Amino acid sequence: MKSIVFILMLLSSNLFSFSQTGISGKITNANTGSPLSGAVLALNHTSIQTISNNKGLFVLNNLTPGEYTLTAEYIGFATKTIQIKVSINEMGKVDITLDQKIEQLQTVSIFSKINQQEESGARQRERKATNIINVISAQAMERSPDINAANVLQRMSGVTIDRNGGGDEAYPIIRGLDPRYNNTLIDGIKITSPDDKSRYVPLNLVPSDLLGSIEVQKSLLPEMEGDAIGGTVNLVMKDAPEKETIKILGSIGYSGIFFDRKFTSFSKADIQQKSVIEKNGNTYTAQPGDFSRSNLDFKETTPMPNTVLAVAYGNRFFNKKLGMMVAGNYQNQYYGSNSIFNQAAPDIRSGQPTISNYATRNFSTQQMNSGVTLHLDYNFNEHNKLILTNTFLYSYLAQARTIIDTAILGGNGGRTVPGTGPIGTDYTSTTNQQLLENIKLEGKHILSSHFLFDWIGVFSYASKRAPDMADLYINKKIDTLHTLNDSKGPYTFISTPNYFDDISRIWQHNEDKDYDLITNLTYKSKLKNKYLFELKTGTLYRHKTRFNIQDEYILRPTTNSNGVKQEYININNAQWIVYNSSGTYDYDKNKYQLYENILSGYVQAKISLQNIELFGGVRIENTKQGYSLNTFYATGINGVDKTYTDILPSVVLNYKTNKKSNLRFSYYKGIARPNFYDLVPATRQSSTDATSTQGNPYLNHTVADNFDMRYEFFPKEEEQFFAGVFYKKIMNPIEYAYISGTTFKPQNFGDATDYGAELAFTKYFSDFGITGNYTYLYSKIYSNKTYYNIAANFINADTLQKRSLQGQSDHTLNISLLYRGKAQKFFAELSYQYIGKSIALVYPIYGYDYFREPQSNLAFSAEKQLRNKHFSIFGKFNNLLNTATKNQINNLLTASEITKFNFSLGLRYTN
Repeated sequence: MKSIVFILMLLSSNLFSFSQTGISGKITNANTGSPLSGAVLALNHTSIQTISNNKGLFVLNNLTPGEYTLTAEYIGFATKTIQIKVSINEMGKVDITLDQKIEQLQTVSIFSKINQQEESGARQRERKATNIINVISAQAMERSPDINAANVLQRMSGVTIDRNGGGDEAYPIIRGLDPRYNNTLIDGIKITSPDDKSRYVPLNLVPSDLLGSIEVQKSLLPEMEGDAIGGTVNLVMKDAPEKETIKILGSIGYSGIFFDRKFTSFSKADIQQKSVIEKNGNTYTAQPGDFSRSNLDFKETTPMPNTVLAVAYGNRFFNKKLGMMVAGNYQNQYYGSNSIFNQAAPDIRSGQPTISNYATRNFSTQQMNSGVTLHLDYNFNEHNKLILTNTFLYSYLAQARTIIDTAILGGNGGRTVPGTGPIGTDYTSTTNQQLLENIKLEGKHILSSHFLFDWIGVFSYASKRAPDMADLYINKKIDTLHTLNDSKGPYTFISTPNYFDDISRIWQHNEDKDYDLITNLTYKSKLKNKYLFELKTGTLYRHKTRFNIQDEYILRPTTNSNGVKQEYININNAQWIVYNSSGTYDYDKNKYQLYENILSGYVQAKISLQNIELFGGVRIENTKQGYSLNTFYATGINGVDKTYTDILPSVVLNYKTNKKSNLRFSYYKGIARPNFYDLVPATRQSSTDATSTQGNPYLNHTVADNFDMRYEFFPKEEEQFFAGVFYKKIMNPIEYAYISGTTFKPQNFGDATDYGAELAFTKYFSDFGITGNYTYLYSKIYSNKTYYNIAANFINADTLQKRSLQGQSDHTLNISLLYRGKAQKFFAELSYQYIGKSIALVYPIYGYDYFREPQSNLAFSAEKQLRNKHFSIFGKFNNLLNTATKNQINNLLTASEITKFNFSLGLRYTN
């Protein structure tokens, strides 16, 4: 009996499920046949509406029988209205196709957004863009092996990533051009940089879980800022969704390098945030007891697992007028590197570089990144809309470095036989806190059926504080002891004790502020009621200020009555005096204030014909920049002011060869301003690696002419094929040149050319797919070198050598094999990357430069949806080949760094 009742209940529930009254169907692109994800379908004169899913499917349930007017809306497409009759216990079926159509301005809509968080939306953005652009969706980022924006970007066509001093990928190199030639935006607006030397933003600070998509703009329009010769990275934060969205993610992982060695740590409890002079004033005389010891007392520990936690919530309220999205992310990562560093020095006797020092280096780094992004938009009516976005990023880094350096040449006698020589050991502890906040308020206002006015106000703030970077240097000498009087006879090795040499303590802090005001006025009209004409003009004003302070103290060991330095036992037994009780005078040059004012305006026009889109315009940018030292420096340059104006034209021709393909031609002129610290003539030690840079107040800004051609084909919603070529003529490029030891200086190197070809594709074969890209780059520049001809006893210190641009890899290849088992709800990606040879640094001798050797990298990721469809498990595995990063001067190895593999396993919830 119970079985019969159960069967009847089951049948009745099935009958009920099949007897609902409503409307269902599919919405597609009339031109391509591909489904439209995120289209809004609403029943007129009711509050009933829904959003199509990623397959274009939609359902409107529980309707009262009767006749309805169904409206379908999607951005960039003509709205369609359909009359449909709904009968009791029936699901009305309707398939809707929308035509692409350009309308005059009528409403500022918060609906029908292209969903760039999905791959189909990213492809649509690329196809509809006026300029040449590549887009990575949030969906692709979730599925990839990567956890931050820098890691994600390295898989994009024409982009490689330069590592920061901590060994993590941080700065994008677009089309082989150094990060200084690119700019970084958040939601289309340039942001300040927390970096202590440059104007670009370390993208490893940006968790990928905060992003809706990443755009790389490879050609500029007049409405875009002109300082992007390589390209623009636009970080598009998560936008307000059309319906309630909740996402929660957590993962743990580990870095494989700590399976083989311990993590070096130090106490942060006694680190003083302010220097002695900041706390006590300029007249205070520093005492030995003013400096802590615990941050130079290193311990070998086992690090905790790497952890990631991300949360996002979004919805619309008040009859869809108010949209909100808030997302937060926390990452605590432990990573390290083992490396050798062979310092090269010119040997005038042979006319070529030779190794002067051999060093082994072990880095242990803990980095905690956290971020919050808030998006609010309010639709007052059909003509007026306000949007507020606030992005806050915070990063804390603690790094311990051990460098054991053996002098090969010079240095207290140098090496006599292998195994001998002076050996110096550097123990360094450093921490820094980086903060970035970007607040943007914008308004969009329809003035009439032809005019749109929009404005943006921005406050952007960034800072970096590196308190008490402590460096302890000790040294000893290994020599030979001969057992016979024969100087060439047998010997044994002897070693002196380690002697306490000195300690340096550096406090550094910089702060960067931007105030922006942007206005745009757009006029749209139809030509012969068929073709669109658009005229747009606008202005930008930015006031930037930056200050930097740095105080350094040198602690010297006390000596005995005979002047002999003390033997080093440990940091707690070391005794010292303060050599410069008021701070180092030379480092007063690192206390400076910098400003940059930019005033720009543009005008641009676009005509959209049936198959051709013509675009052209010009931007004018006036730049005033300079710096002044806080303390007068009697024998040097105390300030520089520069003013220059650039006229930056842009022309675009887009030809739609058919409904699924474009052929694009583009020209634009772009600039690259010197980095902030580039102009300040001071020597500055890096807080994250063992190098230093010296500023150059005579630098000129860089100007370039940029030409592009690209063919695009979009066979299906997630598929693409791109093939393009580009050419750049660069005037006054800026590159770092070797001065001496580990010190480098930015310089202008005449003119350069840079050209190449790019290929990108994505293709699916049922559940299997392949995606990838290949970039070939070639550049040419001439720089002055010293030429040696020892045989002829000839030296010329002013000889031109042809070479490639610094940082440019000749070949870059990314290939990913994809599996998306729809039935099993399983996705997997195996990613291979090859990065070719590139110049890391410019060397002063003719025929010699630091080259970074080719690299191969392999990564794997997988995701599986659980039975409860809201949950998925995933895994990310990186650097599986453990490829070393090597620098060489011809066959002379100068650096080799190993970071080893890392992995993470996690759980994701989506409502």
